[in-house]
Amino acid sequence: MATSQIYPLELIDETLDINATDNYDLTIELSDEGVSLAILDLLRGKYVMLRHYPLEEPSGGTRRSFSDILDTDDFLRRRYRKIFIVTPTLNSTLVPASVYEPGLREDYYRFNFGSSGDEHIFSNSLAFPDAVVLFAPEKEAAETIASRWRDITPLHHFRPLLTHVATACRSNENCYVHLHREKDFVTVVVAEKRNLTFCNSFSVSDPQDSAYYLFSVLDRKGIRHDETIHVSGLVEPYSEAHIALLSFAPGVKFASPLIRQSYSYVMNEVHLHRWLNLFTAASCE
Repeated sequence: MATSQIYPLELIDETLDINATDNYDLTIELSDEGVSLAILDLLRGKYVMLRHYPLEEPSGGTRRSFSDILDTDDFLRRRYRKIFIVTPTLNSTLVPASVYEPGLREDYYRFNFGSSGDEHIFSNSLAFPDAVVLFAPEKEAAETIASRWRDITPLHHFRPLLTHVATACRSNENCYVHLHREKDFVTVVVAEKRNLTFCNSFSVSDPQDSAYYLFSVLDRKGIRHDETIHVSGLVEPYSEAHIALLSFAPGVKFASPLIRQSYSYVMNEVHLHRWLNLFTAASCE
């Protein structure tokens, strides 16, 4: 694993061919924590590259822009079969598909969040549940997408996350609980008898906050703490956030992506739960 300032995390399979990217899908995640890239080799049916650039440089803590990072990446100058862009954001709302009117997209969103007048409001259709998620990425992320990939609609993190939950709860007829953490917020998802019964995000500033919101939701729903808690995102094993969860529940399990593709052996160097949304996005077609 490379650890230079340019590529703090770089995992590349030796079969990756920069001149054959028409045979690859590229997934990009733009978040408050950084920029992540994953390349899926469609011929071999496996992920062959993972790169991650933190926004704050490891050496001095200077914050870089998305453009600063993207301009330096050699693989972003290539053409791909398809590009997926994931933009985790706290500001989102779910609208049942049965009542959703596309022409009222901005009205739905602003009813819940007000307006600063310059948001880029997007919509994603969800199969689980049958709904539409409306969201506004952070301004820098939205402007970066508009300038570089104007024909691509980004994916809110609910889209790959709920795709994962839908697959996971097929084998669980009772209750499935999932906690996904980003840098400044967590998303709690509960499915009961294969139906989504709760999905919401909460702002967090402390490692203990994840456990507080999760178990507050479970207590209100009458769900026992001995249910398995599936965890993904920015929760490292035996970190403060992980230990806070273990202090309330005995069964905390890190959730690996449930996808039909495989992974190059180089991915054995990372915890796959960290990249659950990145690796699941291509399965949302």
